[in-house]
Amino acid sequence: MQKIIQSTVLITLIISPSWAEDVITNHDANLSNSTVIQNETAPEITPQTLTAIPPVSTPPAQVVLPSLSREDNASLHLNILRDEVDSMTQVGFFGSLFSANEELQHALMQDIELFLTIYSDLPITADVMLLKGEMFAKQNQPEAAAVAWLQTMYEFPKTDAARQAKEKVYDLIKNDWDDAETMMKPIIKNVPSQDVGSRLRILINQLYPIDDQDLVASLTLLQLDFLKRFSTDPHADEVQVLLAHNMGAKSAESGIFGFKKLLALYPNSGYRPEAMLAIADLQRLRLKKYEKAEATYQKLIQEYPEHKLAQHAYKNLALIQAQDLKKYPEAVATNSKIVELYPQQKISLKALQNMAKLQEKKLDEPREAIASLRQLATMFHGYEATDALSAAISIASKRVKDDQLAYEIRQQLLRDYPNSDEAPEALFFMAEYMETQGNPEQATTLYNQLLSEYPDHNLADKVRKQQQSK
Repeated sequence: MQKIIQSTVLITLIISPSWAEDVITNHDANLSNSTVIQNETAPEITPQTLTAIPPVSTPPAQVVLPSLSREDNASLHLNILRDEVDSMTQVGFFGSLFSANEELQHALMQDIELFLTIYSDLPITADVMLLKGEMFAKQNQPEAAAVAWLQTMYEFPKTDAARQAKEKVYDLIKNDWDDAETMMKPIIKNVPSQDVGSRLRILINQLYPIDDQDLVASLTLLQLDFLKRFSTDPHADEVQVLLAHNMGAKSAESGIFGFKKLLALYPNSGYRPEAMLAIADLQRLRLKKYEKAEATYQKLIQEYPEHKLAQHAYKNLALIQAQDLKKYPEAVATNSKIVELYPQQKISLKALQNMAKLQEKKLDEPREAIASLRQLATMFHGYEATDALSAAISIASKRVKDDQLAYEIRQQLLRDYPNSDEAPEALFFMAEYMETQGNPEQATTLYNQLLSEYPDHNLADKVRKQQQSK
């Protein structure tokens, strides 16, 4: 220990000024006395005992942070977002692809969504929703901006943010979206005074009919947001079916998934027939999965036979059986069911026409085709009826070669449609048929009827010449 101390003193002498010599001399004397005392009373210190002595540690000073309320945090968060959004410049035509601050835009939009999730219950959220619309506007996405601002108005109707949003939507449709002005103005003016879920659902329903592909994407996000926040709303199935339609417009598979989700999650929904019909139509028209579509139409008919959409299912089922699956007997049966269930509606007229065509062309059943055409002329009136009877006459004369049947069909035409263009011709051929059958008296009667009822017709002139030549 003395060697260590002496070394220390020597180093001190080398690096200390001259005035320090006296201090060192006194220090040596004191050290000598101290060493004697230590040698007498203290135990010997070795390297082993030195390492056993624990180090003396000083606890760090405790930093007291200021305590902020949730509202304070939200306010600070809003200020950061507002500063960044205000500093953003309007991007150019290709801004969404090549903007230098594209990453910042993406980060800001993510942070806005984070804020809306965390502080959705605070009134300050209205200002962030307003900022969301401004972000979309600066990115040249007017439809998305409009949806965000309308959501601000409908979700926070009595706030200053809602007032600003209303002005911004008016400016938007005036400058960049004038083709939607007619449909947008009532939406802007008539914000309902119901609960927030009902207001947003009404907004979704009002925006849905607007035919704008860019709007569909933003509306889809609004629909998803509604279903996330208001999943227990009694009308959530209405939003789900509209969402599925939007998804189907972009992707058949996605649309089918959306409609199947409605069927699974809302077993008592009144939109189930609509979902089934939409699934079948997507399977038939977009995916060409005809067997699956046929089964879906049949399921709809079976489960909801009285629903108004059942007749659409019948019509499409008949089409897919005739055109795509080549199931001609099944198609005839489906059309026949349509006529049975909807006898007074236009769908039955088309069903009878399709039946006759299938019976004549595909099933080689000309007499059945004639029966279908005559039934059409009995159930419906107008040019479709006279066209049907003319077609029936042609099939009877040329295909079946049954002149008596053709005569009977002409009688039907003359009886039911005496003012039609086909009536004079029907009379003339009926008279000729009576002549071939050895009944000149009946032939004469029919000729005279032609002259009396249609004196200006060219066939009447022909009859007069025939009579004069006799």
